[in-house]
Amino acid sequence: MDKFVRIYSGGELVKGPNGVEFGDLSEQGIWFKAAPTYSELIDAVYKKLGLEPATHNVRAQGRTNVGGGAHRHFIMVPIDDDMSWSNYVKAVFNGTDWNCLEVYVQTEELPSAEPVSPEPALLDSEPLDAQHQNTPPRDPELGASLFAPSMVTANAPTVHPQHSWLRRIRSARARAGIRGQVAGEEVQSGQYQCGASGTVDTTSCLLIGLYDEVHRARALAAGQHLTELNPRNREPLRFDKRYERYLRPAGLMGLANICRAGLPSIDRALVSALVDRWRPETHTFHMPCGEITITLQDVAMILGLPISGHAVIVNKTESYIELYQRYLGKAPPSDKSRPGLRVAWVRAEFNKCPEDADEETVKQHARAYILSLVGGLLFPDASGDRYTVYPFPLIADLENIGSYSWGSATLAYLYRAMCDACRRQSDQSNLTGCLLLLQFWSWERFPIGRPDMLKPKFPNVDELEDDRDRPTVGLRWVVGACTYRSAPARCYEHFTNEFDLLTDDQVVWSPYRDDRVKTLHLAPICTQDSHLWLTQAPLVFFFMVEVYTPERVMRQFGLHQECPPPFRDTSVELHWCCRGKVRSDWADKHKSFVDMWEVKEQHVIMEERPYDHANYMDYLRWYRRSTRIRLCTPRISNGHQDGASVRTATADDEDSLRASKLRYTPRAHLIHSVTDKLTILAKEAASQKGCSRGECSAFIERVTRTCVELVGELGGSSLCDIAAAVPDSTTIAAEQGSEGQRDTEDELNNSMVPDQENESGPVREKRTRFQVDRTQVDSTVHSRSPSKRRRGGPAPR
Repeated sequence: MDKFVRIYSGGELVKGPNGVEFGDLSEQGIWFKAAPTYSELIDAVYKKLGLEPATHNVRAQGRTNVGGGAHRHFIMVPIDDDMSWSNYVKAVFNGTDWNCLEVYVQTEELPSAEPVSPEPALLDSEPLDAQHQNTPPRDPELGASLFAPSMVTANAPTVHPQHSWLRRIRSARARAGIRGQVAGEEVQSGQYQCGASGTVDTTSCLLIGLYDEVHRARALAAGQHLTELNPRNREPLRFDKRYERYLRPAGLMGLANICRAGLPSIDRALVSALVDRWRPETHTFHMPCGEITITLQDVAMILGLPISGHAVIVNKTESYIELYQRYLGKAPPSDKSRPGLRVAWVRAEFNKCPEDADEETVKQHARAYILSLVGGLLFPDASGDRYTVYPFPLIADLENIGSYSWGSATLAYLYRAMCDACRRQSDQSNLTGCLLLLQFWSWERFPIGRPDMLKPKFPNVDELEDDRDRPTVGLRWVVGACTYRSAPARCYEHFTNEFDLLTDDQVVWSPYRDDRVKTLHLAPICTQDSHLWLTQAPLVFFFMVEVYTPERVMRQFGLHQECPPPFRDTSVELHWCCRGKVRSDWADKHKSFVDMWEVKEQHVIMEERPYDHANYMDYLRWYRRSTRIRLCTPRISNGHQDGASVRTATADDEDSLRASKLRYTPRAHLIHSVTDKLTILAKEAASQKGCSRGECSAFIERVTRTCVELVGELGGSSLCDIAAAVPDSTTIAAEQGSEGQRDTEDELNNSMVPDQENESGPVREKRTRFQVDRTQVDSTVHSRSPSKRRRGGPAPR
């Protein structure tokens, strides 16, 4: 079927229950003698549509299914070169039951008066940060380790995928006359460039890619109401002290101690708000104050998991039933409905180790306990009633469990879980991954949703039998007397709103300072692999391969942040690689990535420059125009536009009904609106120096109108008090002609100003208001008048 392509054209795509649909578009089929290349496809499209390359430009997008099993969800992927076409064909015919090449084409007529700009000229028109992002990746053998999707196949294409991304951006800017070249244009028109607005075009945002079509952040920014994600994790089996001899060499003692102290409940509202800001394109959270992510340092410090060691992947050589029988002493009832080991069966058979158990029975129970740790907390199954059994062949060999990098595998699994969950918008969508790590990490970094820790009760390290039994950073969140703050019902809207308002000084960028680590007396495993925290080797867990990007969050390590960070594609093709039917050859399929992990020491970033705040501000300016940082939209409209009420009785009833059902009213969109408008006024005020009287009067009118708008947006309760005192535009225009004469009279005879005490109330209030406005303008623009009006005095008659 790779020789037949369906072409759709002549209209716009529509969004249906299963993603993108073609609707009433014109459909035509094209047969090829052999699998076509990209150029052959485009030539055939031109011929089929009766167009000429000299007069028309053709843009192509392919439709593919990213759903799983019976659930189908279609998205569009751009096709603009041989590599993107090749990847699209592979995605359609590899691991999906929707084996049909469907291409949507859009045509546009080229202007006849102006020639099409060549690629070098367009590159020169790009900002420096975009040109830097367009730099192709270096050879991994030269120590760069910036791998691209081409590494999935043996034949690596030479074109970097970011080229096509920027090419689309350039063509869009060229067609629009280089739209948005001034950073403040969107702000001045009342729209933030990448803010919370459904009308904002994010195609010019370099950090927003193909995943945005179904991303939760896009839905929230468009005003869609989403529900919280449903977290999936399982408490482990009952701990037995006889298991310690196997847990210590495995590097799992820190996790076991946290579980023994009592696991906290997962705050689904908090983790859902975090996932909304996760971007699969960069594997980072896009916060208003910059990118931030969970790193190998966090995994080691919070959970005490080993980072060094082999990749957690192996080719299965025998069936799981045989493995269960050999290493657990018994096998579960046959169940071929879904892969995994039933939690209920494991608990019934291995929850408590007999007191008089022999050594082999203790080993069997220890394996079951480790499986409950690994399969229930680190790699939880989405079903909620089964343990992930992929790692069981590695767990079976108790002597060699510690030879694997469980920390990197945990991070890979969490990355993939968030990449999947951030694109789920239906009710009761699941969230897997190590949510204990995600929640502890959030508590360490952000004040949002963090419980108050009254007095941590760490164990006395002098009484411990082994240094490996010392606590990890995560233990302090379960041994202390923690109380939750009284957030407004701890609701999802509240956390989304708070993350929208997160500022730089609210983030704990370096929670693992040396002085703090010494006072906690942490286990050696927390810091023994610190030399690997900045590696750029891929993270591997059986069928999952995830790109690790510490170069994007160097501030978390107290180091210099390059601006913009080097781009490394997180690979759409790798994200499509899911377990499907249980395979046994994942080690062979991902051999190239496993080999890169085995030499992870060679891919460590060598950066010695310390963090520089001025440099980070440069990065932040680039970052804020490269992504979406505002998700909150008005839940309740106040109906105020330019000081006038445009509400209807129906709107009032609907808003009142919605307000009665809200647990929390987000205010982030109001604060963003106020700050944007005040920023515009501040810039305009700075430019008023030396302006004419008429320009100053016009500026005063804009200030007055903006203040009225802000009062209405922030509450509107005092709007009736100032509406009568604010003249309309015609009144101000009529007074502008006589205003200059009044000022001249005031300068000539300042002593003739009437006494304020003799003025009536309303008149005095009106005069005083205008006097204050004029005084502020005069002080701002540094009026050149030799005689200035006395502060606090009324305006002249």
